[in-house]
Amino acid sequence: MAKAQTTAGEIHKRVIRLLILATLLMGTAIITVVGYQQIRQTQDSATRLMKGLQHSVIDDQPDWYWWRRYSAIDTFETNVRVTNPRDSSVKYYYSPYTRDFLSHKPHRVLGIRNISYAPEYGLTYYRESYYHGNRLEIWLNLMPIVVTLLSVAIVVLLVMVATILIGGFYVRSVARKLTQPLASLNTAAQEQAHQREWRIALPVPAQPVEVNQLAASFNALLETVNAHTAQERQFTSNAAHELRTPIAAVLTQVQLLQRRAADHPEIIPQSLAYISDESMRMKNLVDSLLTLSRADRAVLELAPVDLQDVIAAATTRERPLLHQTLRVTGNQSPAVILGAAESLEQVLTALLDNAAKYSPATSVITVDLETTATTQIIRVKDEGMGISAADKRHIFERFYRADPARTPEIAGTGLGLAIVDQLVHLNHGTITVGDNVPQGSQFVVTLPRADGQSEKISE
Repeated sequence: MAKAQTTAGEIHKRVIRLLILATLLMGTAIITVVGYQQIRQTQDSATRLMKGLQHSVIDDQPDWYWWRRYSAIDTFETNVRVTNPRDSSVKYYYSPYTRDFLSHKPHRVLGIRNISYAPEYGLTYYRESYYHGNRLEIWLNLMPIVVTLLSVAIVVLLVMVATILIGGFYVRSVARKLTQPLASLNTAAQEQAHQREWRIALPVPAQPVEVNQLAASFNALLETVNAHTAQERQFTSNAAHELRTPIAAVLTQVQLLQRRAADHPEIIPQSLAYISDESMRMKNLVDSLLTLSRADRAVLELAPVDLQDVIAAATTRERPLLHQTLRVTGNQSPAVILGAAESLEQVLTALLDNAAKYSPATSVITVDLETTATTQIIRVKDEGMGISAADKRHIFERFYRADPARTPEIAGTGLGLAIVDQLVHLNHGTITVGDNVPQGSQFVVTLPRADGQSEKISE
């Protein structure tokens, strides 16, 4: 299994590899260019020596003194053999030290004809030509070139090592500096991971930009998590409070029956009725919680739905149950959207029940349908007490009830509008609340018009 690597370590490793590759390529290029130039220079020298040797041959015999004196190149370490074929024999002429050189029997290197090696003499460059029937052979000592190339190689190697060491130190320091904000952010995030309660914002470094954006994104995520945590805590507290009240009332009535039912049987019907009412209240609360839980995990099959049919079904069912007058206005032609008919009927029913709770019995509740180029809009208007601006910001929160609504006469759990909001969003719509002129409130449900396709959505 590969060892875990930090970002700084990974940067350092990769840049060192790049430095090694770059210095190797550069060193190879330098040695190659220098070696090539030296070989070309040696070839040129051999050509000039050969021309000078040709001019020094007099009567088929080379004049070594003239050749050495008038040659433009140092011939001290150059070996020459002139072969003069005669009628009956072959005559050889050797420059000084050439006999000793040839006695060591130079042999080719790597099969290259022009490069040979002789013990004690080293590498030599071989060149031959013919002049007036004479064979001229020259061996140039290549050891000065070899020494030069070795010197260049050593210098290049030292430069490579120094570059890698200095570059490695520099890259390591720069990598640590660049990744320090990320490491600090990681440390702060780990500390936050051990916080069981509220999580504070992480530090946001100014540089580099990516870490700055990452820290800002983390803080936005933490803010969302904190909001959800607070919402869940408030939800649990509200649910416990809403359940505690009817449970306490039921226990009180049970205890009353246990103590006094035998002596006062007349209280039994009243206590049982009270227990029944509170039990129904708890049942409604539990049902609402289950409905909200299902809505959070709901999978709706969205298909073309005519809102005229939804409105007709909901108003037909609710009209006998309402004390107020129920009126339907607006567009009378088909209003097709992409949605789930059952959930939309549940939304409209909940809005009608909510309007009926907070409106006088002699008032009018209006359901209005409006069609625009891209949307279908349903407005449920009442003539009740209205909703303050402060309460409008929280009206769709779970267990939230405006202060005027917190009376024993108006039953409710504070979950109805939260369920409505969730169902509307599952249908790709939005819901808002506003004032109804001259009095009351209106809830506005906006749904996109159908595009002729069906889809499945999960939230």
